[in-house]
Amino acid sequence: MPKDKGGQVTTGAGTRSGGHALETFVAQTPFSTVNLWRMKKLSWVWLATAAVCIALLAVGAPLNMSLYQMVLPFGLGMAILHSASLGLTAARPVAGVLVSLIPLMIMPLVSNPVGAAPMPFSVVAMVTQVLVVCVAGLRSHWMVAAAAWLMSVGVGVTANYLAMPEGQSQGAQINVVIFAAVSGGLMVAAVVAQQWQHLRTELAAERTLSADEQSRRRLAEERTRIARELHDVVAHGMSVVVVQATTAAYRHAGLSDELKQEFDDIAANSRRAMTEMRSMLGSLRSAGDGREMGPQPGFNDLPGLLSSARTAGVQVDEPDLSGVDLDRVGEVIALTAYRIVQEALSNVIRHAPGAEVAITFNSNGERLELSVVNTPSAVGAVMAQLDRGSHVGQGLMGMRERAAIVGGSVFCTPTPQGGFSVVATLPLIAANKTNPGKR
Repeated sequence: MPKDKGGQVTTGAGTRSGGHALETFVAQTPFSTVNLWRMKKLSWVWLATAAVCIALLAVGAPLNMSLYQMVLPFGLGMAILHSASLGLTAARPVAGVLVSLIPLMIMPLVSNPVGAAPMPFSVVAMVTQVLVVCVAGLRSHWMVAAAAWLMSVGVGVTANYLAMPEGQSQGAQINVVIFAAVSGGLMVAAVVAQQWQHLRTELAAERTLSADEQSRRRLAEERTRIARELHDVVAHGMSVVVVQATTAAYRHAGLSDELKQEFDDIAANSRRAMTEMRSMLGSLRSAGDGREMGPQPGFNDLPGLLSSARTAGVQVDEPDLSGVDLDRVGEVIALTAYRIVQEALSNVIRHAPGAEVAITFNSNGERLELSVVNTPSAVGAVMAQLDRGSHVGQGLMGMRERAAIVGGSVFCTPTPQGGFSVVATLPLIAANKTNPGKR
């Protein structure tokens, strides 16, 4: 059987052997609850098919020998062949359809019906052939099912004129008409059901692909935004280096020519590096990003961020920064910490409105540790359900990307009390207290 990438059995013209379907499904599909349920459904389908075939054989064989007075080899052989063709059609539709026509052609030639027995086929034979046509419509291309229906009706019409020993009868003709109408209608319904299932499978695959593409696009946009912000911070620091190196000869009298030349080299290299970074920034920025050229936020901008969060209904106090030597925190680290706090507060506003939030900063050796912990919110459970959709958020992934770029890490987990915790560990970049470029 054809399978999609997830291992689900699908229908189509290119049907493979059903005898190996379950083995192939188990071999190619990773174990999970969903896949186990699919395996169970597949097993039940084959079990039901086998049960139907056995039931048709149990009824058809005695009927052939008693009501149609066939000799044992023909009565039993035709019943076995016809019922087996139904199971074969489920595995190989084309072969099953061709095999099912053999008993239809032979039965009228070797039968001697008693009384008003249905002709040219028995009721069991007609039911079996209707099921063969329906299964062909469900398991293969619609042209196979249409050909099966046309050939079955053709065999019935031919039997009326050539195969029946006493010639055609009105009852036999009516039986063929009824068989053609019932099998034709069920064949169309089976083909429509097969096409509908095929469209559902393709639609589900397209939705999954679209969600994956959207997730990758948002992640790429977040990485680009991080690169732009880091560029702005580094460019600010490089500008300070250029100014200091260029004005060193005027600010410090009595410098030797060698020192002046060294400062000139530093300024020239810094200008070249800034030119290259501006060239890189041109490929990252879009036409509407000019407003982002201003200084990037840091610890000094936290009060404004917390004020905005309070306006949105979040209860948050000013963090205690006494345990952090802000002069040792580089601008890139300050920007990263600010963005992590910003994203954590945004998640609280979205998923736990009205919750209390505690923000802490600590300096542990050469590492900066910050945490944003919020309490549970009664409204948050409802908001989380309403916010569920096809979109894929990239907030937590963006925080981890930012921390990884500077050599840090972010750990996000629910708290035992029902809230949520975001803990980040970032490296410190040593900076001189008297650095005039420090904001």
